[in-house]
Amino acid sequence: MSAPSLLTKSCHDIDIILWLLSSPSPKSNNPPHLPSTVSSSGSLVHFKPSRKPPLAGAATNCFSCHAENECQYSAKKIYIQKKLRNNKTGWPLNVAVPEINDLLEQGTDYAEQKVVERLSEDYTSETDQATISSRSWYGRCVYEADNDVCDNQVVNITWEDDFLSGNNISEQNARKGRGAKTATFHMVAFSSDVSSHRRTRIYGTRGEMVSDGDSITVCLSGFLRPLSKHLRAQVHDFPSGTSKTHHSQLSGGAHEGGDYGLARQFVLAIDAVKSHGMSVADAQKVHIQCTLEEVIRSHAFVFAADEARKAETIIRWEDWWEEKVQSKMDGLQV
Repeated sequence: MSAPSLLTKSCHDIDIILWLLSSPSPKSNNPPHLPSTVSSSGSLVHFKPSRKPPLAGAATNCFSCHAENECQYSAKKIYIQKKLRNNKTGWPLNVAVPEINDLLEQGTDYAEQKVVERLSEDYTSETDQATISSRSWYGRCVYEADNDVCDNQVVNITWEDDFLSGNNISEQNARKGRGAKTATFHMVAFSSDVSSHRRTRIYGTRGEMVSDGDSITVCLSGFLRPLSKHLRAQVHDFPSGTSKTHHSQLSGGAHEGGDYGLARQFVLAIDAVKSHGMSVADAQKVHIQCTLEEVIRSHAFVFAADEARKAETIIRWEDWWEEKVQSKMDGLQV
């Protein structure tokens, strides 16, 4: 009812891929090296009735399920044992029970009783589907939900040679970062790092980059740049066979400092425009290092990938962008 899981959970992975392999350096005025094709495959593999533990029987709620004690998706374990009893009242507990902090003011036992009541809310075989679909059931069995988004999906992206031309462009700069490339992204629901970490591996001609959110191996050929100045980087060079680890301090806040960092740069960009006369375009380039077109492109790319998955086809990116995005933007009155 909202969006494909590739967008809601993995749009920033596509952001990273396109930023690294399509976007020019913020110091450059070169056009982006746009992808050539996108294809995708995936499906809802696990969270469906056929995978439901036999012991669960006809139960549709964790609090009436005989398999709850052995189920890793138990709402009782997630919301009460792991969160409430450890005084962790943020996400996802405060989504299921927004008034949780007010309840705790009346005692932990009272709060837990109310959380149990909320999570125990259930429907029956006589409840019509429209009513069931109209609300969230946070104690609902994950195998009985009407979820239809992918829990396993692969996206394949290709780039063709797109060298720059011009009298003042050297051959090295004309080719820099604009050669043929391929990228594969895998979104999977089952991982030891499901809570936060992404694993990235990029192969270059002179080295490779490997990241798990804390450490990075960076290609030294010159066509890549570090993901973030806030991450630790480990550099491995093929010709010399040497590795080096770089450390830097992580910002505070959610998403490993990403939320704080983005908010900080946004405020700096506003200040640059309001107080120092910088143009909006220059402020975006200097402080955000990302343009509005890049934001639209990476989000649109997710929809193109999911369209390719459903149609089981390969989409030519330039044609898709022109038909689905550019033609609509050209008709806008600003």
